[in-house]
Amino acid sequence: MNNTLRTILNLLKQFVLLLIFLISSPELSRAGERAQAPSSCACECLKPLFDYLISSHRLFINASSGIKVSSLLRDARRAGYDISYTQCAILYKNINKPFYAITTEQTAAVYKASIGDCEVALTSSSGASVSFYNLQSDACSGSDAVSYHLQGSSTKAAELTIGNCYTCTTATSGSCYSAVTDTSVNAFVYGLQGNWRPLKAYAYYGERAETDPAVAVKYRTGGIIPSFTPFWTLSGNKWKAQPDTTKWLWMSETTLYNVKGIEIENKDPYGRYTAGLYGYDNALPVAVAQNARYRETAYDGFEDYFFTGIKCDNACDVARSFDFSQYKTSLDTTEQHTGKYSLRVDAGRSYGITTNTVAADTAGFMLSYNAGPGNCAGTDSVLYSVKAGKNSLIPSFSPIAGTKLLFSAWVKEGQPCRGLTYTGNQVQIRVRTATDSTTIIALPAGNITEGWQRYEQVIDLPAGTRSFSVYMLSTGSVASYFDDMRIHPYNANMKSFVYSPENLRLMAELDENNYATFYEYDDDGTLIRLKKETERGIQTIKETRSALQKEVLQ
Repeated sequence: MNNTLRTILNLLKQFVLLLIFLISSPELSRAGERAQAPSSCACECLKPLFDYLISSHRLFINASSGIKVSSLLRDARRAGYDISYTQCAILYKNINKPFYAITTEQTAAVYKASIGDCEVALTSSSGASVSFYNLQSDACSGSDAVSYHLQGSSTKAAELTIGNCYTCTTATSGSCYSAVTDTSVNAFVYGLQGNWRPLKAYAYYGERAETDPAVAVKYRTGGIIPSFTPFWTLSGNKWKAQPDTTKWLWMSETTLYNVKGIEIENKDPYGRYTAGLYGYDNALPVAVAQNARYRETAYDGFEDYFFTGIKCDNACDVARSFDFSQYKTSLDTTEQHTGKYSLRVDAGRSYGITTNTVAADTAGFMLSYNAGPGNCAGTDSVLYSVKAGKNSLIPSFSPIAGTKLLFSAWVKEGQPCRGLTYTGNQVQIRVRTATDSTTIIALPAGNITEGWQRYEQVIDLPAGTRSFSVYMLSTGSVASYFDDMRIHPYNANMKSFVYSPENLRLMAELDENNYATFYEYDDDGTLIRLKKETERGIQTIKETRSALQKEVLQ
């Protein structure tokens, strides 16, 4: 009995020593850290999704089915697969866009599928055909691909990779898949036809009967135009516009309406455009620019990314001027130039956004009708389909090559500045042509006001420019904050507006130079204070107080 107890005690002692060694071993600890390091974006994003698609036999979804990425993720999570799209760029950016298989063969050497704007490929490792529904995924190894083996075998049989996509890059794109222009469309369902809105406004120029100011006017009959030319004339039982160009002169023409029927672009007879950007679910104007087209203006105050309404159709959401949706998790409420949010860029990080340019502005809404012979007697032709051109969509921010733009933004660093300007951040603007790229560094313009400094830079877009990007870098040891970023043509004027996302009250108005006027309210919603931002600081320019008289007891 004593020998048995002694043996058990020795074994326990050895086990305790071994446990202490395992806990304190630095080499094993570092190995554990390496094993827990995050894997590649391809494996993190797509492995659980394709595990679900293979197990549920849904790899080969047709494009005509209209299955969206959001629907697939919902079904996968209900089936027990742990998928998070918020930390995965390829899923987050394409969450409301379609998923469909490009290939149709269930046994082949390559399987391709479209995830919104991106393409993924499942490729056989040997080049021979494999049965895709017999594949099982391997554990993530840290590479930029997901490896698979066939059921009953441990040999690598296929590999899943992301193809032509911006997923793992810093700069994102604002492109959008549109079911409206990709396939045949019912023009009335999408509001392309059937909604009548004003096109042009005319004014009549003509002499009235009274020409002598010394003669008394008869009020009952005064003001008559003796030689009036009507705008509409009856011709063949139809009313037709016959404006006399010497008397009926058009004053303005509306060129764009948004999805809620609000005018967002018009022009005058001199060809000068006025554009308006709307936010908060297209309910409120966030920027108004004169002498600028809609596609040439961009503004973002980072205020309404969490303000969402009910949408009946997400086939192609109206694109933001600059879409920072991928960086929603970096929107910060501790620092703000105006409103309640700013974009926080942590030390050593950089965020960017990219937009394409166009060689010339396109105009002219157009529908094409595909007709042909019908099968019914007595009909010459029938309508087969209707297709809409890309001009039927509201253009996203896509300036015109060969023009000059003005960039402006406000920047603040996470520690007080003891000099005249910040040095721990940088705004880079990269202009790309087919063969070259040019990087422009935006420079501070003005003093630091209440911790914030305004940056301003002229951007030349030479002819042949394909795209340009804006990168915000935090080069110091603390985070940097960016707010009220806007871009418009150099010869244009822009005013922008910031609202409270809770009650939609106007919180700030930024003038042509991007300086703010702040509006403050009391608990009842009454405006009590008006402040103006200047180079010498923020100053109160108006303050009012009001109260109801209390009841006086006799």
